[in-house]
Amino acid sequence: MDENTYLQDILSQPAALRTALDRLDLDPIQPYTRALRNGEYDRLILTGMGASGYAAYPAWLQLLEAGFPAFWVDCAELSHYARRLITRRSLVWLISQSGRSAEILRLLDLIQTTPPAAFIAITNDLISPLAQAAGLTLLLEAAVEETVSTRTYLNSLAISQLVVRALCSEDLDPYYYDLRKAADGIASYLANWDGHLLTLEGLIGKPQHLLLVGRGPSMSAVLTGALIIGEAAKFPALGLNAAQFRHGPLEMAGSQLTVLVFGGPHETDALNRHLLHELLGFGTAAFWLSPSPQGELSALPMPQASGIGLPLAEIVPIQLLSVHLARQMGLVPGKFLYSGKVTLTE
Repeated sequence: MDENTYLQDILSQPAALRTALDRLDLDPIQPYTRALRNGEYDRLILTGMGASGYAAYPAWLQLLEAGFPAFWVDCAELSHYARRLITRRSLVWLISQSGRSAEILRLLDLIQTTPPAAFIAITNDLISPLAQAAGLTLLLEAAVEETVSTRTYLNSLAISQLVVRALCSEDLDPYYYDLRKAADGIASYLANWDGHLLTLEGLIGKPQHLLLVGRGPSMSAVLTGALIIGEAAKFPALGLNAAQFRHGPLEMAGSQLTVLVFGGPHETDALNRHLLHELLGFGTAAFWLSPSPQGELSALPMPQASGIGLPLAEIVPIQLLSVHLARQMGLVPGKFLYSGKVTLTE
């Protein structure tokens, strides 16, 4: 595998997202919507591993905002330490691009023992154990990936957020619009991917220590971004909630630290912007990621997106950053050395 494999996966994301949106049929969600409205579920449990699990974060927040008792917990913790969360009145919603990783299989065994009221899956493999076990399976409609999650991650973000809106009986047209505009924004951005790589090289260079911070739905990109930088570039990166960063890790600020601050939705934009300026004042190499940089001199270019499309756009500059950092390390971006596409061992 050469670096073009990972790059081509990144560049193919807008087309894969449009395909998923065109093929998605949410009519089968209606019985679950009625059951939720009638109080038949005591809780909703969103789960997954790695990027698939992080992709569920915005959907979890949207369920909480709608007033539903929702839990976001990874499969490993759910099957080992939080199994009592699953009751016979629960809706379990599992996202996994492969549908067959080790933690997924363990959770499927647990669900056979204690079946929930409903079980929804989002996966890229219709013949996977997950797809076969679920009461309803929604396909990611992404071409098979050989390396770090790209298309499957974006499509997981898109579909999971649409499922929430369908469960809440909302008009889906505005949300489809947000996602199609995000696909257009990502496509426009990636049309100049080599130029953006040069920008990243000039601004970030080879950082000593790298940190990603954000709040709310941006946490999906923060956590996935740190994951894929480690996975694709073998470069250690830390992803933290911006508020948690203030509770201790702020002491790392200074010239040896590089921080990427995600602006996120307008609700907490001012808080994140204040943190950015504070870090710059401490001599930290801090950079702003937002479709509306509003004159921030330290802003990194990113795709235009809004609404539920914003979490999708936020990850794309980090994907290119992982390519840049891999090159800095003298490695093939996205090439697995010690693991593989599907994690088969807990």
